[in-house]
Amino acid sequence: MTGTPIIERIDPELEELMERFFVNSRADLAEMELSLESGDFETLSRLGHTAKGTGYGYGLLGMGEIGKELEQTAKSGDVTASRVLVERMSHYLDNVRVEYGE
Repeated sequence: MTGTPIIERIDPELEELMERFFVNSRADLAEMELSLESGDFETLSRLGHTAKGTGYGYGLLGMGEIGKELEQTAKSGDVTASRVLVERMSHYLDNVRVEYGE
């Protein structure tokens, strides 16, 4: 599912890291989906925490916010909310466009 681009403006010094960052983020998303399917909320919470830290750390605020919410819903074992957030993460990764600048 694609839609309107989500624009995130980040530090130009991070540009050379972004390709690998998105490869890793896609791998984490696949693991989130598997964790959700198997009911492994401990792993799902950890992955949400990772997305929160890396998202905010790289300046991808949308990713950081989704990760923060996912960490909390997974800790509480909320299947429905966690599923919505994993879907939001997928949508985010499909639609985010990075612009570099101060």
